[in-house]
Amino acid sequence: MTCPGGTHEVKQRFHRRDLLWILAYPLYQLIGTFRHEASHALAAVLQGATLERFVFWPTSFESSFRWGYVSYSGSTNWVTTAAPYLCDLATFLLFFAICTRIRFRRHWVWVNMVAIGQISPLVNSAYNYVNGLRGRGDVATLLVELPEGLVHGFFAVTIVIYAVGLLFILWPRAKVVSHRIE
Repeated sequence: MTCPGGTHEVKQRFHRRDLLWILAYPLYQLIGTFRHEASHALAAVLQGATLERFVFWPTSFESSFRWGYVSYSGSTNWVTTAAPYLCDLATFLLFFAICTRIRFRRHWVWVNMVAIGQISPLVNSAYNYVNGLRGRGDVATLLVELPEGLVHGFFAVTIVIYAVGLLFILWPRAKVVSHRIE
């Protein structure tokens, strides 16, 4: 968008008042858990498994707390286990493109796009990676099913991409002056 004086608005800014959106955390958690569990479910069904239970709200399962879970019967492979983290990467890249290329008329829409599409994949992957290092959850299973270096490398690279991308979006930058050659 060209502004008077030949400057271009580079990006939307994050404002201090946007921190009030933290109050929407429970909704963001449900959306993120839905994305995570739906990824498992879709990968399992695509591999021929039968979906038996799909839960995306906090619950107790097998004597432990879970944000959500999927139960299915049938044979699957590591792709079903890794699906949420591949989905995190796809979600992050899609929303990064959207958040850096579209100027939203409603600032609250942009804030929610950043929360759901940028922050949520980072939190989901980092949280589950740390749990995996403690021998729990999907990542612990991946560390058994796949070469450890591949799993650690994937999470190291993607978490750095998420952090750098988020800093790029949130870091205040000056307006860029465009020079036209006529």
